[in-house]
Amino acid sequence: MTTDSEPNSTPEDFVELPPEVDVVLTRPAKSRRRALTEKIVLWCLRLYLAGLFVYAGAEKIVNPIRFTEDIRNYQLVHDPIPAAVAITLPWLEIFAALGVLTGLLYRGSLVVLIGMLASFIVVISSAWARGLDISCGCFGGASAKSTNYPIHLAETAIWMGMAVILLLYTWRRDRRLMAHRASA
Repeated sequence: MTTDSEPNSTPEDFVELPPEVDVVLTRPAKSRRRALTEKIVLWCLRLYLAGLFVYAGAEKIVNPIRFTEDIRNYQLVHDPIPAAVAITLPWLEIFAALGVLTGLLYRGSLVVLIGMLASFIVVISSAWARGLDISCGCFGGASAKSTNYPIHLAETAIWMGMAVILLLYTWRRDRRLMAHRASA
């Protein structure tokens, strides 16, 4: 019996599969219904993340002094760093969100969001570990009350998971396209 790697192999050299197995192997990878559902779910994730970060960034832009105070309350950096972060971070959130929404620099925007969310998890965990009773400042003036650390960390982890799912799906889709082009 010959193998696929041998150039002289013929179709009769291979084992014939039972019809049940052959049907499974030859059917389309995804049904149209599943593909449509997948597309809708991915768009919902994109819309949710983009809306969340546009909202968060806009709330911080409205009152940069309040956001600067929120950053200072973490007691991690000294002036003038909180002011610089308060001016730049909201715009970065908005531009990354718009990249996810529009598809322009899509992968890079997702990586930026994942990086920001990972940083937020570290900073929030640090404040919780040090026993600080502060407002997280995540949504500007809309988050004026004290942070419920476990809930906030869970929310942030879920948002990060959403962004990771979108990024992994995109990479998987791109790998399949490259493999398909290489085989064609």
